[in-house]
Amino acid sequence: MSDDSKVEQKALACPVCQSNKAMIAGENVKLGGKFEDKEFLTTELTVLKCTKCGYFMFFDKLAQFTTKEESKS
Repeated sequence: MSDDSKVEQKALACPVCQSNKAMIAGENVKLGGKFEDKEFLTTELTVLKCTKCGYFMFFDKLAQFTTKEESKS
């Protein structure tokens, strides 16, 4: 097993309600602000919104998302 790949794959889980369903609320979003006397601007982020409770989750460019449709028979 190779340790070259440091990418960790995890299932999406909302930290508030533990739901695994979210919709994309924004892509390539940059957040800016001011702390004390310094201004900052984040790198581009993807913003997901939990479809159950509305919590916003922020991910950097390294995050990859897949969709999985569950069929109920």
